[in-house]
Amino acid sequence: MTASFTLNKTLDSMVVYTSKAIANKAAQMPDVMNLSFGEPEFGPPAFLQSLIEQQGLSWEVFLHSVKGYEQPKGSLDLRQAIADWYHLRYGLSVDPEREVMVTHGGVEAINLAIQCTTQEHQGVIISHPSYMLYERAVVALNRKPVALNRPLGDAEYHSALKAQQQDAELQQAGAIIVNSPENPSGYMLNAKDWDAVSEFTQQHGIWLIHDEVYDVMAYSEQHQPALKYPNVRKNTIIINSFSKKFGLPGLRIGWMIANEQVINMAAKLHDYFYLGVNKQYEQIALLILREPRMAAWLNEVIVKLQARMERACSELNPSLGYQWTRQPRGAMFLFPDVSGLYAQLPTKWKDDNRTVGECVAEYLLHEKRVAVVPGHVYGENSINHIRMVLCTTDDVFDQALHRLTH
Repeated sequence: MTASFTLNKTLDSMVVYTSKAIANKAAQMPDVMNLSFGEPEFGPPAFLQSLIEQQGLSWEVFLHSVKGYEQPKGSLDLRQAIADWYHLRYGLSVDPEREVMVTHGGVEAINLAIQCTTQEHQGVIISHPSYMLYERAVVALNRKPVALNRPLGDAEYHSALKAQQQDAELQQAGAIIVNSPENPSGYMLNAKDWDAVSEFTQQHGIWLIHDEVYDVMAYSEQHQPALKYPNVRKNTIIINSFSKKFGLPGLRIGWMIANEQVINMAAKLHDYFYLGVNKQYEQIALLILREPRMAAWLNEVIVKLQARMERACSELNPSLGYQWTRQPRGAMFLFPDVSGLYAQLPTKWKDDNRTVGECVAEYLLHEKRVAVVPGHVYGENSINHIRMVLCTTDDVFDQALHRLTH
């Protein structure tokens, strides 16, 4: 009798995540304007071309990069540049040798942070709404997602924590993941939120993982890393990357900032799994962070995103069925409530077995030829929402908005 061979049942049960599945479907429909997937159209700026060709893609750099493994924490030069980023932008002092680590994008940094700060089967707090891959990562790592349900209005953390502060699952969690500026809603934590998160995590011994990959994408207010709040310095892990702000998702360079104990453990785990990041990509990342013209270019990107956001919020108005219960304050997404649009749909697009967001997304894809993501994938309290990206080409954004409003 031949023995059966099984695969990981948890991973086998996971399907392709929704935004990628919709993006893949839209790619097979050439006339569809794709607002479903967060691959920034912008970046890198043209002024980097000669610099990268000469100092990042030269034969000498290539040979240096491929003839040896990188150390587990990454290049010290790049870690110093990352520390300088926080000093120049936020006035924060970070030790590049002990408190910074380079990773394979922000996703690896999040996975390392979860593994280093929690035990198997322990809870990890994930707010609703939140980035859809957090929960998948937690489950794949054999931890338990614990939902923090935030109010639909401004989606404030301090009111949600106050309302659920006696929840035993929240109190017993090992870590909380906070995304600010946030995918999908564009929410940014305010001072009251950070005070509440600080008090709750300190009281219950919970690690704070602050995913700030959209850090520069703040509109009318200044983004602040969690490290700016002294009370949470010792239990905070900062996650960041080059993917979003610099428009370089394929570079796969991210970083983690934490205390020395966390960084040493994360570097050890990184060494077990990956050995080291791509040294040539580190060199390109270093050139980008060291280039003084990048600050002005980043500001231009934010101005463009904010203008698109304001235009969309104005044109996608209540008469068309869009409500802005979560006004975007940062990041590169739109997250309207489309209950009103659902009410206006022809009967054939309404399905009692599907959420409002799913029905509207299906209608928009086939009738308007615009691909969006239904809100239920970001949390149970977002079933009446859809997510749209702001980071497409001008042509795609303009055509999509025209189709949605006509």
